[in-house]
Amino acid sequence: MSIGALDTAARMGYLLFLPFLIHALGGTSASVGLGLALLFMGGALGKATCNWLGQRLGVIGGVIATELATALLITATLLLPLTPMLALLPVLGIVLNGTSSLLYGTVPELAPAGDTGRAFAFFYTSVSGSSGLAPIAYGVFADHSSQTFGILAAALTATLIAPLALALRPALSVLPRAGRR
Repeated sequence: MSIGALDTAARMGYLLFLPFLIHALGGTSASVGLGLALLFMGGALGKATCNWLGQRLGVIGGVIATELATALLITATLLLPLTPMLALLPVLGIVLNGTSSLLYGTVPELAPAGDTGRAFAFFYTSVSGSSGLAPIAYGVFADHSSQTFGILAAALTATLIAPLALALRPALSVLPRAGRR
């Protein structure tokens, strides 16, 4: 639940600041629309891409790879001029949105026997709560620092998921081989 909530928080935090970042780089309202479309197109592709990645690296390896890539790419968007930043957004969308596909697959595997429905209820409640609270928290943080620090906080949130994913490794390693992804 914590990993799902933090993953969603990083995504919502970045989405909060992306329009402001595009405007700060000289973009117009049309550029904001294009940027969001590029990010969302990558996000749609991320569902399939990250599933493929999870099959090759395993759930833990896939989550760590996508979250570290998310943090790196979020940071890169702060450093690039507008056009290269826009070109990077589909790739960022893949990892920003695709990690959740890997996480959803772990819910039935980690749920107590016969309690998958309840496990999904807890998981989705934490993810939904995070999507509502994260923009407020990042916004307050940025109000007291800057939008750049707000974006960096979203990148840091993605980075914090790697050690949490490693902590799941023992729980996933005791599962039968056929049940693992």
